Amino acid sequence: MIRKAASKELSCFENINLMNEPKVSVIIPTYNRAHIISETLDSILNQTYQNWECIIVDDGSNDDTENIINKYLKDDNRFKFYRRPDDRLKGANACRNYGIENSCGAYIMFLDSDDICESFCLEERVKIVTSDLSIDLLIRDGAFLLDDVKQSFSFNKDPELKESTNYLRMFLSYTIPWQTTAGLYKKSCIRNCKFDENLKRFQDVSFNVKVLSQTNQLKLYRDFKIDTYYRVDESKVLNNNLISNILESLVIFYDIHSDLLTKQNYLADFRKFSCKIILEFAIPHFDKNKKEVNLLFKWFLRSDLYSFKQKTCLLNLMLLLNTRLFSIKGVGMNKFRVHLKKVINK
Repeated sequence: MIRKAASKELSCFENINLMNEPKVSVIIPTYNRAHIISETLDSILNQTYQNWECIIVDDGSNDDTENIINKYLKDDNRFKFYRRPDDRLKGANACRNYGIENSCGAYIMFLDSDDICESFCLEERVKIVTSDLSIDLLIRDGAFLLDDVKQSFSFNKDPELKESTNYLRMFLSYTIPWQTTAGLYKKSCIRNCKFDENLKRFQDVSFNVKVLSQTNQLKLYRDFKIDTYYRVDESKVLNNNLISNILESLVIFYDIHSDLLTKQNYLADFRKFSCKIILEFAIPHFDKNKKEVNLLFKWFLRSDLYSFKQKTCLLNLMLLLNTRLFSIKGVGMNKFRVHLKKVINK
């Protein structure tokens, strides 16, 4: 059974009585996950907190995913299933946005279709946010699930002062403070914050930048307990288009957030972001992604993100890569990498 989407006004009524066990909408995009999605859905089904809905949006699976999900729909009407509409771009971003549009909860939580939650996850998260209704975003710790073994250490990162502006700067410098599964978002605070459907990489970064940079600064509460697990799956990142997608997405990311990034307060942060992409992806993978790397450097040189000295350094790097001078004895890659990092991050 597939639920038909309707307008938010007609399809559901949002629970606004936050003191009376608010509904939590858990949104899961999926694609060809028949072999593993049951673990994710079971972890939702086993929640000690009962007032939830689990919205699963399929991205065009051609395996047995839908049949697996139908079993959960039959047994529990809190599970809801949609197919991504044909007029929406393919990808998890469109699925998440469609899930938000059809959600009824006062709070939103995002999961990938191979992540899992502890049984106490929703109960404890709701207890925290209802103890202080001014909390807009709760962040808890998450850990990796490696070879079906739950890791005992958190992957979260925190600034010295745990304020929303400092977390924003971490995202802008590509120092990821949390995976999106770690958050419980008040729905009213993300009404104007959607996932960018044309981004192939940095989707979560872009979404959280939007959330954290809203005009009315939100109240963020940080709690240090692991309650979700992000499955380490090489297929999530290792594919033939990984590098080209990263390089292309950086330009799109800048266009989306250009107003924010051109503010002097955040220029240095985004320069760190671009420097990491250059060092970790553009230089090591130049030979196989020459076109994309050169387009990225040309964009850097045209942008207003960098000073004349920084652009000179980038231009020199571009010339060195294209003339393959790094392969000549005496022209040291490591020295130039250190120099580049120093100049760009200044």
